[in-house]
Amino acid sequence: MSELDDVVDDLYSGAPAEFIARRDAAVKAARADKDRALAEAIGELRKPTVSAWLVNLLVRDDADLATQIVALGEGLREAEKSLDGPALRELSKQRRQLVRSLVARARKLAQPTGQKIGDAVVQELDATLTAALADPAVAREVVSGRLTAAREYAGFGSAETPDAEASTPAPAPPRPPKPPKATPARGKLRLVGESERADPTGESAAERDRRRRREEREQRARDEAQAAWEQAERVATEARRRHDAAVAAREESAAEVARTEEAAARAHQEEDDLVRALAEARRRLAAAGKAATVADKEVGTAQQTLRADERELATAERELHRAERTRDSAAAAREAASRSD
Repeated sequence: MSELDDVVDDLYSGAPAEFIARRDAAVKAARADKDRALAEAIGELRKPTVSAWLVNLLVRDDADLATQIVALGEGLREAEKSLDGPALRELSKQRRQLVRSLVARARKLAQPTGQKIGDAVVQELDATLTAALADPAVAREVVSGRLTAAREYAGFGSAETPDAEASTPAPAPPRPPKPPKATPARGKLRLVGESERADPTGESAAERDRRRRREEREQRARDEAQAAWEQAERVATEARRRHDAAVAAREESAAEVARTEEAAARAHQEEDDLVRALAEARRRLAAAGKAATVADKEVGTAQQTLRADERELATAERELHRAERTRDSAAAAREAASRSD
């Protein structure tokens, strides 16, 4: 395992609230070792969301979980391909039980950290685990223990050929070039009894010292402005990704509401038709009544999901606006620092 792998595993096993500070400390350590490539690679690591962190906790807590997820997902896909109804129902039941048990276990694993686990986080965790059982690409991300954001499978049934672009996190934006560092002073010209003697440029030793300190202060200001801009850019990029994900989830939820409402309408219509049927139709009437009840429940569930996604979208938009304002302020500070050169 490489040094970067060690750092990644350490960062993604820690609490999200500590991620930025621990990542920055790892970047400083790499720079102190003069390993610029490692420092840049660590600096580009993304902070995991709370739900992604919970998934990483689960994978690290149970070494057999990866095998269980892969095996159950393959079984579901095989049952769907072979149209094996009884096997598919049994495996679907196992999937629901596994997801419920994993959500409960994740809550217990998070308790010692004091991390708050709200309903939105639980919904993201549930969606990510369900997607891992449907999509092999998501499963590979989940079992890696390095997930950075929630995943969702928006198709029907299980995925046969995963879409790499949809399931793989977007690459981090290119890092802007860093300003050149000031060349350190090579030492003062000293002659016994002549410490204040001027050099060929006409500067005295005291003037050179004042100029050096001023240049160091200006360089530190540029470095700090650059670091602030980079952090703001990363936050803005993550906020945009979450905003886009919230928009997509809201649109899918709205479509699901329409589909379930249509299914409910068809089920009720079939129920009315079967009422007028003769003796043999009574059995079909009872089945249609059950289908209508299930469809009504699905409508309620889909509407609740839509309302939750709309709240999440509003939160994501507020975060995006705040992140963009922060980025703009950091960019202005960086430009002001550069002009002071």
